[in-house]
Amino acid sequence: MSCDITGIAERLQAARKTKGLSQRELSELAGVPQAQISRIEAGAVDLRLSSLAALAHALDLELALVPRKAVAVVRSLSRDAISSNRKDVVAIQKEMQRISETMRGIQMSMPDLEGLQRLQKSISDLHRFRVSMLDLEEMKKLRHIIEQIGRPGKEMVSLNESLKIMRTIRNKASHDPLPDSGDTLSRPAYSLDEEDDDA
Repeated sequence: MSCDITGIAERLQAARKTKGLSQRELSELAGVPQAQISRIEAGAVDLRLSSLAALAHALDLELALVPRKAVAVVRSLSRDAISSNRKDVVAIQKEMQRISETMRGIQMSMPDLEGLQRLQKSISDLHRFRVSMLDLEEMKKLRHIIEQIGRPGKEMVSLNESLKIMRTIRNKASHDPLPDSGDTLSRPAYSLDEEDDDA
């Protein structure tokens, strides 16, 4: 088995383990026999395009055909994007935790504040979205405004402003394209069907 195919087999195995799937479970999802998956992961068999496409689809991976000259650049960009995205995800998770802690404190000190339950429900709704779809700066802004709710004389103004920011965050997460998806839908590189763009 060539070095490139070995690398693909290792990535497939790592993706399967990351998803917490056994070879049998992956076999059921992909429609590829378990024995074949075992041989692929062991590097004991040449990988067919149809098997690779089925396994990639089941593991939520995208296949891409990249010119050899561009491979190093693509790998570098991918590593940078993943590293940057991880940092943002961790920061957003911390902001969500801070927001939750702040809300608990406000609910304990002002349980009868009108509109507080609506804000809490809106914040709970954020958990429907993938963390990477949320905007870090908007989350920081939301936390800052929520902290103002506990200050005398600022309760209702800050509460209403928090609800407004929440709507912005939700709308942006619901309607914006994914960060690396661009504005257009991409087609998988492994599609073998001819598609007529001019139709």
